[in-house]
Amino acid sequence: MNLITKCRRASFIGLPALLALTACSNDNEWKDVDGGVPGLTLTTSHERTEVGRSIKIAGKVTDKDGIASIDLVCHELQLNKKINIIEIYGEPLKEYDLDYAFKIQENQEGEDFNVEITITDVGGRKEMQNLRVTLDADWTAPYFTTSPDSEVIVLIKEKTSFNLKFSVADNRVVDYVDIDVVDITEGEESPKPVEGFPRRVEGNGTAKLDFSENLILPSKQANLLATVTAYDKEANEAAHSATFTSLVKVQELQDMEKMWLCDVENEDDLNSDIFGVPVLCDHVGPYKYEIRYYNEKAGTEVCLLGQKGSFGPLCFAPSKDNASVLGDNPDEVNRIKLSQANTYYLISFDTFNGTYSTEAYSVDSAIDPVMHMHFGGDDLNTWWDWSNEPWWQEFYFGPMSDGPGEVMKMTQDAKNPHIYVYEDWKLSKGDDLHFVLHNWHSHGWWNFVAWRVDDSADPGKFMYYGNVHPDNSHYTGNNDYFQWKYGGAVDLDKWGDESYRKEFVPDNWVDMKSIERGGTFKLIFDAHTERARLVPQN
Repeated sequence: MNLITKCRRASFIGLPALLALTACSNDNEWKDVDGGVPGLTLTTSHERTEVGRSIKIAGKVTDKDGIASIDLVCHELQLNKKINIIEIYGEPLKEYDLDYAFKIQENQEGEDFNVEITITDVGGRKEMQNLRVTLDADWTAPYFTTSPDSEVIVLIKEKTSFNLKFSVADNRVVDYVDIDVVDITEGEESPKPVEGFPRRVEGNGTAKLDFSENLILPSKQANLLATVTAYDKEANEAAHSATFTSLVKVQELQDMEKMWLCDVENEDDLNSDIFGVPVLCDHVGPYKYEIRYYNEKAGTEVCLLGQKGSFGPLCFAPSKDNASVLGDNPDEVNRIKLSQANTYYLISFDTFNGTYSTEAYSVDSAIDPVMHMHFGGDDLNTWWDWSNEPWWQEFYFGPMSDGPGEVMKMTQDAKNPHIYVYEDWKLSKGDDLHFVLHNWHSHGWWNFVAWRVDDSADPGKFMYYGNVHPDNSHYTGNNDYFQWKYGGAVDLDKWGDESYRKEFVPDNWVDMKSIERGGTFKLIFDAHTERARLVPQN
């Protein structure tokens, strides 16, 4: 039966037949020109990618009779796509620019696949080619998991040295690392080469490279600039490298404005947080530092660091030669061991005289500004009205970024009521972090209790910015906190004046731009020590 006869017979079965007749009529107009198979020129016959990214199936399709459809099939990749040219354009095309993107699933197994590309023309003739897809590409740049701070201090000694230590990782392979050290004591415009640099460290064919080497430095005041650049297997592209620079200042012992208490065992943990690890100390006098620290478990070991991201070059702790004296070299000191669990310690350091002390005190004797209130109970005086019967609402607080109605409620720790926790905080690399610790209030903003930070971009202290609470029928006020924290330095009658309050506590929110790591995190806030840390949740 020929095509015309088929169309005539279809005309006797109603509306569907009429539609079929139209299609048959159009098909009859698309006559063969050369009867040849379609042509397909792929942009590439091998597409390299990685899981979670898209491949591009592209090329030029031609057929003098007319392209009817294009099928893209790879069952292993769950790809089964038909591009119906006639349906899309209302007619077959003589030429078509194939350009189809397909995302590889994150959980895709296997490494090597073939995508069958089949071109069909109006005469039913086919041309089939394969596009090879391999998941061996590396589009992700390497990154440093540990590295020295951007500025470090090395103390001048008879034999001055600096342990250059870093770890770099890649999703596939770290190929090599270039290290250069130059002397910029006379200015960055006239750097002088340092003997032995630049140099290259080859990778070992794995996804991680650890480097640690003791560099002998001049025993005189100097400024050295260390530049370290890591490359993966796609090193010919700038996007596949990572660099850090560290200014190494060789000098005599200085009175440093910031020092940190470290309570972790390795540099991966030292650098896995968003903020709060290590813990910023109070600079209480020339060369003198103090920190109030909650010791949850017996046997915690701590030391005092002169830089945030590494154990060296400055690590103050009991000397291995004399435990009563502070040493400063991480290879020549032990740690201060805190023996009592569920206990606060006041730890003091004098880096000039090389002394330290620890003083333990109980959780019950510790003071914070909200300790007399009942977290989760109806202890929030809605309009701060003490003359009439107050309107009590639920009292709780937590991170707030978009207004009081968006407060993420923290949980009070069962063993230590001064500590509050917020869990399952999901963040992505590159996110901005903007929040303040603040109470919830049903009618909008109300500064009942709140905390501010010392440095928005690098928060070290969370300082109480909330109200002075009077004694009342629900709870005792918080005058004891202000007396403990400020003594007689604060006029509590003026504290409600925000301009006065800012003389003691700056009005800073946490405002960190483009955080360096993502994942699920836990915020731990201690209202007594006024410290918080945002760390990966195990």
